Amino acid sequence: MITDANRKISIIAYYISKFDMDAVKALGYSTYTDAFQAISKRFGKTNSYMRLRRDEFDPVIGKTNRHGWNMRNPRAGVLVIHNDLKNYTFEELTVIIHDLVIDDETKPYNSIITADDRKIITEFSEEEYERIINLNDAGASIRRVRRNINVRILNNKIQKTLKNLYQHRCQICGATAEIMYGVDVSEAHHIEYFTQSLNNNASNIIILCPDHHRIVHKANGVFDYDTHCFTYDNAKVDTLMYNLHL
Repeated sequence: MITDANRKISIIAYYISKFDMDAVKALGYSTYTDAFQAISKRFGKTNSYMRLRRDEFDPVIGKTNRHGWNMRNPRAGVLVIHNDLKNYTFEELTVIIHDLVIDDETKPYNSIITADDRKIITEFSEEEYERIINLNDAGASIRRVRRNINVRILNNKIQKTLKNLYQHRCQICGATAEIMYGVDVSEAHHIEYFTQSLNNNASNIIILCPDHHRIVHKANGVFDYDTHCFTYDNAKVDTLMYNLHL
């Protein structure tokens, strides 16, 4: 899931600002007041905090029916969120929010992995496992041979949602094949190797182009959550160009 509380709040605030009551209802609330109070409390804020964050996005979205921030220049962070999310439809952003922001992070994917599953996973290298998890082919050989674990271990719902969140762009370089070629070649990489951690939560996944995915593996890239950088054995540093969830 999204690791930074401020990013979660910002994405929800943008969602409500853009889609109004449709967003409130999709979040499970019947009124703005209920939504603002519950979401603010969830993140340890005052009851009015979420309303203020919603209002902050109104000017960049083009809302003029509400007042509060419309006479102020938007902060840089507000513009970043807007630019990253402005092209999503209501349906697309709803899926992203429910999969990455709302879902309960206290139930990690590895909580349903049995001892037998763990043994099977360790038979594969990390790169072999990631090649399988990034496949769209439901008939991949590992699924046929290991059918008893195909739903639990190879469920790539979170990977797909993250790819959609970044519109299939590499988080390091921004490359995407969709614009020029009309195809998606983006790949999900487990920051802490899944074959070792069994952690398939979004907070352990980053979306990369095939080149950077290979580089991170071959050059032993180590990710720093504080700086949002990969550091390599030769001291080269790659800072994330796009980051909405780490």
